[in-house]
Amino acid sequence: MRILSKLKVYLIMFAAFAAFAGVAYWYYQDSQAALKQYAENQAKLELALSTQSQAMESLQSDLALLQQVQTQLITSFADSRELTKSLETLFNKDSEGNPRDFSVLSAEQPDLVTKELNKGTREVFECFENLSGNNKNGNDQEYIDCFSNSNNSDGM
Repeated sequence: MRILSKLKVYLIMFAAFAAFAGVAYWYYQDSQAALKQYAENQAKLELALSTQSQAMESLQSDLALLQQVQTQLITSFADSRELTKSLETLFNKDSEGNPRDFSVLSAEQPDLVTKELNKGTREVFECFENLSGNNKNGNDQEYIDCFSNSNNSDGM
């Protein structure tokens, strides 16, 4: 009977040790699965952070480009306003810069006025074509002084 009681003690100890080993194995497997999931989440977060960083850099460069384009647009608009002001006073002076009444000149010399206005209109349209990139003659520098010849009209 003594052997049987010793055997019971050993069986109980073996069962307790097996239960402890089973719990330890389950805990180890669960921990490994959790660590694997944490590593995957960390990789996703790092990728998201990298993507967000690239997007932020792209937005900042786009913002800088936008500011540059806006500055150029403001400058171009100011130049356009100055050109408009000079065109508004174009008919009030003759080719030498003396003041004149354009309506009197139109009544006295209608053929000359018509010829010069048609010539000026044709030059303006050519300037528009050059500025829009539809340059037929291939001279890209011509548009720079597009309106400088309009003040030097032959009879006006």
